[in-house]
Amino acid sequence: MESIMPGKPYALRPGDPKRKLVHELARIARELKIRPVVIGGLAVNHHGYLRVTVDVDLLLSKEDAARLFRRLKEELGWKRYGEGFRNLDLNADVHIHVVDCLPLARSIRVRPIPVPALEDLLALKVTSDLAKDDADIAELLKLRPVQIESIHAATRKRLRTKQARLHLDRVVARTKDELARRP
Repeated sequence: MESIMPGKPYALRPGDPKRKLVHELARIARELKIRPVVIGGLAVNHHGYLRVTVDVDLLLSKEDAARLFRRLKEELGWKRYGEGFRNLDLNADVHIHVVDCLPLARSIRVRPIPVPALEDLLALKVTSDLAKDDADIAELLKLRPVQIESIHAATRKRLRTKQARLHLDRVVARTKDELARRP
């Protein structure tokens, strides 16, 4: 956990390769005039639940993702890798997540690339259907026990399907049960 540093952007120490990667991606995004949003573990860290993450996850519109893909394929020091690219100089990966349109009600200005507001991040995590994302939701809610109901309601409004809302309801209920069992 030596690279995690609360209070810093994405809770990363200045020398962390992922932080350097975010700065490099921000430079490219400015040149391309695209607007990525940092999601995944770095956004979770920013919202207060510090956990290790091995990559940078970006959320982009289809058009912006296509432009970034083309650029990184041409850029020296980048190699196609998994769901995104690896920066060979930093030995760090970026995963690119694509949506029809960015469904974020608001984002939080973090330099150099913003993160979603908490409710938007939770909504994205609900729709991923991954166990680690359910765990992130629970831990982020546990940090705000007094606000769980209002966060739950605000996140629910952002979800488009009944299935997603029911999934969120189950995660919130489990989280409340876990909090109730705490001494």
